[in-house]
Amino acid sequence: MVLGGWRSAKLGGFLAWAAISAVMLPAISHAEIVDNPASEAAGDAEFVTAERLVKAQQFKEALPLLQRVVRRDPGNADAYNYLAFSQRKVGLLDEAMRNYMRALDLDPDHIGAREYLGELYLQLGQQDKAEEQLAILMRLCPLGCEPREDLAQAIAAIKRAQSP
Repeated sequence: MVLGGWRSAKLGGFLAWAAISAVMLPAISHAEIVDNPASEAAGDAEFVTAERLVKAQQFKEALPLLQRVVRRDPGNADAYNYLAFSQRKVGLLDEAMRNYMRALDLDPDHIGAREYLGELYLQLGQQDKAEEQLAILMRLCPLGCEPREDLAQAIAAIKRAQSP
């Protein structure tokens, strides 16, 4: 099939963009890997393993891996978030609070840390602070996002349980 007129021009433009992207993307990816100390092979493997353990709800097993990751890469907000989440799940609430705060010091807009900190506040009976985290998530996710919805549902469940 022969394309004519604007269809051909659009296809040509797309193909040019795709060719440029194919050439440029490997260089960008390589530069990001080289400039990012957290992307060292051992660091990535350990973080990925820890993330899998957290998702499999094997929090005790994930803790030592995550502790090594944050020692090696103290600027990794995601690692601090997973560490705090795991600590919260095994009942180490004070440690979890410190590490959520560390994650948010590194990345104040970390959506996962905002959600999980809100859930920790609910565990501690501090509903007002959980609602503050929800308000921040409302700003960060104005069109909605799963963390915002999850925290809103958790707060609503607490309110239902408290009402006569």
